[in-house]
Amino acid sequence: MSLSDDHTHELAELRARVDALEQAVQAGLGTGAATVPLATLQPGADAGPPAVSAPNAVPSVTAPAATGPTTDVFWALNALKSMVPAPGAVLYTGSVSLPGGGAVDWQYALTTEDILARDWSRPSSTSALAALGHPVRLRLLQAIATGTVAVSELAALEGVGTTGQVYHHVNQLIAAGWVYSTSRGHYGIPPEKVVPLLTVVLAAGGI
Repeated sequence: MSLSDDHTHELAELRARVDALEQAVQAGLGTGAATVPLATLQPGADAGPPAVSAPNAVPSVTAPAATGPTTDVFWALNALKSMVPAPGAVLYTGSVSLPGGGAVDWQYALTTEDILARDWSRPSSTSALAALGHPVRLRLLQAIATGTVAVSELAALEGVGTTGQVYHHVNQLIAAGWVYSTSRGHYGIPPEKVVPLLTVVLAAGGI
């Protein structure tokens, strides 16, 4: 069997496990609003962004109510572990409605082996992380996420500098893919970047 055949077989197995995981979680926990099917990538393939779902596209899972002695607070983790063999996988997901935009349902996963095998130092990774490494840019991103989208409003925020400096920071965020121009002088966060951005901020431990 060739290396390509091996990868194809591994991908098919992973997709089957993912399908079973989603079915098991849906059966055990019920259904809710729409979400994106778990994304899987062929080993070695470029990691493009998963699609953002349309409303009511596919059934989702909902967490059990946080009451009662039998509630499993690690319901998603335990479901993932039950379906993906060692060395496991990393999954992140979210269902988000921002004040300045519509609802975004997003889910993405890769196996541990695939994550460790990728080039973490590639330009797309370093530029995305570097763009977040400035307090003013994080302040601007938070403002945009909460509905402050015009440059004039962003420049009025305390501590962000002049209008020219705001444009500089916004342009850095655009170049890294965290922000896009919705119209002249107005900005938003791309739907496919909303949950990844919130995940990075949460994982950084700053909130």
